[in-house]
Amino acid sequence: MIERKSEIREMLFRLDLLRKKLLQPFFLSLGLSIGQGQPRILNHLLIKDDITQKELADLCDMDVTTISRTIDKLEEAELLERKRHPECRRSYRIRLTEEGRKKALQIKERFELIDDKIWEGFEEEEMEEVLRGLKKICKNLEEKEE
Repeated sequence: MIERKSEIREMLFRLDLLRKKLLQPFFLSLGLSIGQGQPRILNHLLIKDDITQKELADLCDMDVTTISRTIDKLEEAELLERKRHPECRRSYRIRLTEEGRKKALQIKERFELIDDKIWEGFEEEEMEEVLRGLKKICKNLEEKEE
């Protein structure tokens, strides 16, 4: 059993590396940094735009401080904009610019291509099994954090 656990850990690590290897050159060609979560932020704003920084941080599973620095960089690149929240002076609403929307659509397409490649040859039931297992792993690790 210990050997199997080690093998699964290594496969998860390898999967993450291979996925990044496929995505990174594309993101760099868009002028984005993969390590800071920029593609993830743009993709989430494409799904749900004009939200608070806290809502965006929750959607991206990032802490507010980290996401704040990344939002600054994306705003500098004119891919998103912050507008004061009309009901709260200390809060901002984040939304994509037209250029940001174009890049977010390209990111979405690339994510879909990678998803298709990852799940090539899988039956629906197999995908459900993998998802169930990964959810268990996440739950175990989240409980460990507490």
